[in-house]
Amino acid sequence: MKEKEIQHIREDIPITGYDPETNSFYCGDGSHILMYQIRSKDLVNADPDEIEMDCFRWAKFYKTYGKDIEIVTMLFPCNTGEQQAYWKQRMKANQNPQFQDMIERKVKELEWRETHTKTKEFYLLFFVSSKEEIPEIAKLIESTLGIGNGMELLQEMEKEKMEQVWFKLANKNARIIPRSREE
Repeated sequence: MKEKEIQHIREDIPITGYDPETNSFYCGDGSHILMYQIRSKDLVNADPDEIEMDCFRWAKFYKTYGKDIEIVTMLFPCNTGEQQAYWKQRMKANQNPQFQDMIERKVKELEWRETHTKTKEFYLLFFVSSKEEIPEIAKLIESTLGIGNGMELLQEMEKEKMEQVWFKLANKNARIIPRSREE
């Protein structure tokens, strides 16, 4: 690559490293970028009161948080490896020939889904001007949206997953290696 192209990339994506202490990426100017995954919900089958409560939580967050944020949507390959392993094990242990066709059909369906289906995931990026502001921002996020695995709206991400998201943002045509779902 030419030096001009490299400089252009540095301007577009100014990340210079990862800080494991804060689980964030830092930029050359001292600012940090926090990344959380938005927990998706089934709005069709959810309780209307729960949906309304989530809307109130998002509204409270938008009213109280005044700094820059960005919502990123990405499509990742669907990973059906665990389900395929389960049905292949059932196929080997199957004694009834009437179930053999059904199990083979299930395995083929899972193989087709893995190659043709994408999983849509949403991420919330917080742009913080200094490392000292991160605890205050994290406290605000925790109090309004919540971070964790229960009824919270956000969940923390591992470093490897964040790197995959940044790689995909920087290389739109790159293929992402399928990974197992953390849920």
